[in-house]
Amino acid sequence: MDKAFIPKGMTVTGNVECDGDLTLEGEVIGNVSIEGTLELKGSIRGNKLKVGRVELTEGVIESDIECKEYLNVGKEVTIFGNIKATKADIDGAVKGDIDVDDKILVGGSAVIQGNLNAKEIGIDMGARCDIDFTKNAYKDQRAAEFFDNYLKEHNFA
Repeated sequence: MDKAFIPKGMTVTGNVECDGDLTLEGEVIGNVSIEGTLELKGSIRGNKLKVGRVELTEGVIESDIECKEYLNVGKEVTIFGNIKATKADIDGAVKGDIDVDDKILVGGSAVIQGNLNAKEIGIDMGARCDIDFTKNAYKDQRAAEFFDNYLKEHNFA
């Protein structure tokens, strides 16, 4: 798979499309669509970031993110926008709604403000979160089954 590179000090104004991987140390002002992995150490300002896999180590994203696979937001990353991913680890700052199909891990250095929707959620001590869980579409029926069975076994039902 081919790998593209936008170096520090370079600004691309307009949409960026890449059928391979992209390492971004500069800045993109526009939408970004990548089939492979995005490694970010720069910034993106646009309406939509669509990517296969994301490794964000430092920088700023002012855009909604649609990630087909795994999203990793490092401690030195700030995101202003909504996130849709299959799996995610968040250690940086996110202001926007997060929708994860499978599991999300929120690290101790994370700062999150918005709605959080995921099948499994892990939050480390130290994370600063202003999260609304009321819109969680992945309600786990195992909890309800546990209490129903408990009440029946102990003759409370």
